[in-house]
Amino acid sequence: MSSKLKIGFMGMSHLGICTSVATAEKGFKIIAFDKNKNKINELNNKKININEPNLNKLFAKNFSKFNFTYNLSDLFLCDIIYISNDVATNIKGKSNLKDVLQYIKMIEKNIDTKTILVILSQVIPGFSRQIKINKNNLYYQVETLIFGQAMNRALYPERIIVGLNDKVSKIQSPYRELLKQFNCPIVKMNYESAELSKLSINMFLISSITTSNVLASLCEKIGCDWNDIIKALKLDKRIGKYAYLKPSLGLAGGNLERDLFNINELLKINKLDHNITNSFIDNSNKQKKWALKIINSFINKNYTISILGLTYKENTNAIKNSQAIFLINNIKNKIKVYDPIIKSLTLKKKIFFCKNIQDCISSSDILIIATPWNQFKRISINKIMKSNIKVVIDPHGLLYSKKKLMKKIEYFTVGNS
Repeated sequence: MSSKLKIGFMGMSHLGICTSVATAEKGFKIIAFDKNKNKINELNNKKININEPNLNKLFAKNFSKFNFTYNLSDLFLCDIIYISNDVATNIKGKSNLKDVLQYIKMIEKNIDTKTILVILSQVIPGFSRQIKINKNNLYYQVETLIFGQAMNRALYPERIIVGLNDKVSKIQSPYRELLKQFNCPIVKMNYESAELSKLSINMFLISSITTSNVLASLCEKIGCDWNDIIKALKLDKRIGKYAYLKPSLGLAGGNLERDLFNINELLKINKLDHNITNSFIDNSNKQKKWALKIINSFINKNYTISILGLTYKENTNAIKNSQAIFLINNIKNKIKVYDPIIKSLTLKKKIFFCKNIQDCISSSDILIIATPWNQFKRISINKIMKSNIKVVIDPHGLLYSKKKLMKKIEYFTVGNS
């Protein structure tokens, strides 16, 4: 399918790049704008500094459909313009909307009366209503990308949630034509409901993760195996096979922390009970220290610690609030690291990057598998046994089925005593 519509994207962060490439794949011409000239120059040279499965392949395939620009006037040739910059957050998850607001101000004064503006960035309820353009041309679209699965989610969404000035209004034909190509249900509601939908989705995910964390901690105390319990839970139709049942070492990546912070603040502002959100925050902070407590119980100042995986999850290069970075910042011992994607870091603490898994394991005393990359599941137990490793900390249970082979080695995973 090929369309005559031109779709503009303001902000070439992870959200803007992945969504624009998916839109190009659906047959649309793209004008991609960013105020950062260096970023635009890199994209024009076919360089993408984010890691997502199939992104580079689809980007190369659809490159001819793109016009990457830092000239604002190019955007006004578009039928639809997306505000697509990811919202920056601080360590607590508080949003910084500075860049998004700057992009909107650039648009408000110059946008054509027929051009449709869609807010895709992650904002709080009440944001879209305040934008000073014709509300008939303004929409809020909920983004539901997941780091490590962004392209699949962008191309094949379960549904698209659209916020309008009035939910009974019709979606204008150009925008409707665009949405139709994604072949999924369109859920209409007013701006505020759509904005809260984004936060609500992540709150339900956080509640599942937190419940799993609490129950997995109980398993460690009373001799249960959470991995066995997961199998039973996923067969319950009220919970389901896609449920978030794997315990986590604290919320990470930025998105969940941002939405948890925003919900917590909204509850406070409206003088509503926020004990539940406080408990989610407390549990996340506690879970971050799970591996650190184990390390401290075995630590010797002469021990070398190896960390496999620096990203907060597999199939991404995102390290924000990752378990590995938390440990590095809180361990005084010599640290060796290996990650399939991250090859350098700017940190106050000196760490030693290894070329491969074996280099990382050799001459180490404690092994931590911080990120569940698939290749870490294939680590040779024989090589671990022949090394100096005394303790294996495997929170995600990648080597759980092989733990009996690790004789005389202390093995730890979340949810198992």
